[in-house]
Amino acid sequence: MARWLWTAGTALVALGLAARVFGWDALLWIPVAAVETVRSDPGTYGVVAVGLLLMVAARLIGGRRRRD
Repeated sequence: MARWLWTAGTALVALGLAARVFGWDALLWIPVAAVETVRSDPGTYGVVAVGLLLMVAARLIGGRRRRD
């Protein structure tokens, strides 16, 4: 759990610093472009989204494997 919190905190710090350097407008065009792309071809991107969700669920259920 601590590892996930550390990762989330690091991501938020990086996002905040990027917003400071580039501005929120420059960062927010990426989600807007993604939404427009999904609206143009929802079937294909729906399949991709379901695949990503299954991959995340598998990671959460299975956990990480340790390398010996």
